[in-house]
Amino acid sequence: MKKMRTVLFAVLLLGLYANNTSAQWKYTKRISFPAADSSIVQPFLCTVDDNGRLYVISSRSTNLNAHDAIYFLKDSKDTVMTRMIDYTAIGDTVNIKMLVGITHIKNNILVSGKINNFVSPGGQSCSYYYLDGDTSKGTRYGYSPYLSGWGTFVLGAAATKDSIVFAGTDYTKGIRAFNFSTKSKLAGFAAYISPDNQNAEPGGPSTAGFDVIRDCAVIPNGDYFDPKTPFYTSRNSQAVGELNGGIASWTGGTQYDKAAVSSNHQNYTALRVVDLDNYLSFNSSIPYGITCDNKGTLWVAGIDSTRRWVKGFQVETGIVSANATQVDELPSSGSKAQPDPNGAPMTGPADVAFTSDDNTAYVIDAWQRCVFQFNNGTSDVKKASVAPADFKLDQNYPNPFNPATRISYSLPQDMNVKIFVTNSLGQEVALLVNGFVQAGKHTVEFNAMNLSNGIYFYTLKTEKYVKTNKMVLLK
Repeated sequence: MKKMRTVLFAVLLLGLYANNTSAQWKYTKRISFPAADSSIVQPFLCTVDDNGRLYVISSRSTNLNAHDAIYFLKDSKDTVMTRMIDYTAIGDTVNIKMLVGITHIKNNILVSGKINNFVSPGGQSCSYYYLDGDTSKGTRYGYSPYLSGWGTFVLGAAATKDSIVFAGTDYTKGIRAFNFSTKSKLAGFAAYISPDNQNAEPGGPSTAGFDVIRDCAVIPNGDYFDPKTPFYTSRNSQAVGELNGGIASWTGGTQYDKAAVSSNHQNYTALRVVDLDNYLSFNSSIPYGITCDNKGTLWVAGIDSTRRWVKGFQVETGIVSANATQVDELPSSGSKAQPDPNGAPMTGPADVAFTSDDNTAYVIDAWQRCVFQFNNGTSDVKKASVAPADFKLDQNYPNPFNPATRISYSLPQDMNVKIFVTNSLGQEVALLVNGFVQAGKHTVEFNAMNLSNGIYFYTLKTEKYVKTNKMVLLK
């Protein structure tokens, strides 16, 4: 009976998912790299600037025979990328031993790289910042000559709308913020914003400098002066069979303190993002690139051979973990979860990026050394019908459950939301959501692995609505 319930639940979810997403994203074309560079290009991470131009870094991080270089798509109609700069070819292997991050600030492009060990054996980084993506307008920042904050490996990068860049570090196994704003009163353009954040990524210390943060993602229009606005990092595991890798959601701090002109990002703490299907438990593959669209959906590129997909997740921050529910997927004929015969033939999706209107997506494939383009065919009518007319708290499913279940709820408008679970004595045993949530239908997962059998109650509480439902844990 239990097996039948599980199968029925999976079929129901698959049907709902197919109905909601199949008509949205369409695979449109494959984009190649220059034929002359076929033996030296190794796509790693990517970004799309405010004008809709795609940039991709090639990196020696996964292929020591590759060149560290930047490529861009001159026109969205092109089918071949154009080389912007090849650091290896021009002999800049001192400053750029290995490219490890890329982001954009408006139409400016920022890349970060590890400095060669024979110059800086302790492990330092530098960056190049190109105004309008123009190599003649590029400036080097970082360690040697010393610039505060670059005296460690700075890994991945994501820029807020206020030109503050979040990145991972090898020093604390956590995050660091850098100032790339010309309007703020912060001291030091391209310097890190002190004091440092000492809170580590949930996977714990890196054992050999390999299982580290590889990419970062911010919500493009997110308010990062609000401690409840999350940003995300992606980390791989040390080896196959070890599961300290995954996504982390960082909240509790701000990009900087506007009043004191100092940092509040030292208050950021991270929670592991978990999902019921374990899609987000990463192995030793890299980089598991991530990005966020304007709706706050977290998109993840599942590069390893057990995934081969690019999925979008809605993340709800709790107390001990952040719960993720899949809400979208780019069509992939190679997906191990939901193959689409009309999708892109992905074998190694490394990263994903969107245009500013969220209507075009690009996925770089590390194994095929190419880019796949997707267009969003969602109509305005469908978008307008997303927000429900009233509050609703659905019955959890499955119920009874063991040990995890899903709780769905609907909000007619953006507001602060609290969802918590109590036992039969009225004692709170779990806080699932506690913060600002956008209008629409949401799903949060509750895992009762450490609780005993019995009846539990879950409550949705807002300023305008309170409702409690009963559920049964049956192990």
